[in-house]
Amino acid sequence: MITALLLLFAAAGIDDSFRTGLTALQSGDLESAKRNLEAASKIEPRDGRVWIALSQTYWRLHKNAEAEEAAGKAAAMGPEDPAVLQGLAIYYSETNQTLKAARAQAKYSEKVPENSEARERGVELYFAAARPLLDQQKFADALVILKEAVSRIANSGQLELALGVAYYGLRRFDEAADAFLRTIEIMPEAEQPYMFLGRVLDQIPSRWARVTPQFAAYEAAHPASAEGYLLHAKALNAQSIDPETALRLLEKSIAINGSDASAFFEMGAVLDRLQRFEDAASAFEKAVERAPQDPAAHYRLARDYERIGKHDAARAERDKHAQLVKAQEVIR
Repeated sequence: MITALLLLFAAAGIDDSFRTGLTALQSGDLESAKRNLEAASKIEPRDGRVWIALSQTYWRLHKNAEAEEAAGKAAAMGPEDPAVLQGLAIYYSETNQTLKAARAQAKYSEKVPENSEARERGVELYFAAARPLLDQQKFADALVILKEAVSRIANSGQLELALGVAYYGLRRFDEAADAFLRTIEIMPEAEQPYMFLGRVLDQIPSRWARVTPQFAAYEAAHPASAEGYLLHAKALNAQSIDPETALRLLEKSIAINGSDASAFFEMGAVLDRLQRFEDAASAFEKAVERAPQDPAAHYRLARDYERIGKHDAARAERDKHAQLVKAQEVIR
């Protein structure tokens, strides 16, 4: 860090006490650094670069209050100085003030747009500030940080994905879908946004027209992935269109991964649309075998058992569905 500061400060004209203080800071002679930098601060009290160097010196001397005060003066005296902004980002990062570090780093990266590493560091810091909140399911608090992040650092797939997760956790599904779609535009090779969109598909009918071609593209790009075929089929099922294509996609998905209950559930839904009720019941049976705690599969199976005249079996499935729904309500 100190070497980076020296390189940034070297280009500007600085007095001898400042230069001596920086050299002492680099070599670890903290008392000399303190003495000389304090002298420099009296000569140039409005130079933010002096104060950011002092903040580092005080912090390394475990004078935390003085370090924080010096950092505040640096921010006030040099709010547009790239050297000060980078120094603040480093100081706040080292003192575990991650959100302040992210803000300083983002502003620094705006000053040096040719520096891709500066931008990526800003992304990392904003994500580091939001991730503990996401992990703790404090989605509203994370959302505040992430909305700020994407406004300060545009076109970051990582930040858009995290923003989508925050909206998802708040059950704001349309906004989550928009964030996941932006993630796909930025990094179409990432798997997570497609998976999240698959989870909320039933909740975002106004986005189906945008989501479906993305699922189709993902399927085409990942021919060995069972998920690609499944997601494309789910989008077609959600819109009640093209059942023959959906059936073909699900057959491919199941051929790759026959353990996924959701693929058999979607297969049952397609076969219901085709009025092939015995085949649909068989598909829902397989879904129930693989996910016995899913009430929706029991409900759909009960309905198809009624259609094909298996009334006792239908009654048993309805009872199981009711038990599972009641158990879920108790958990909530």
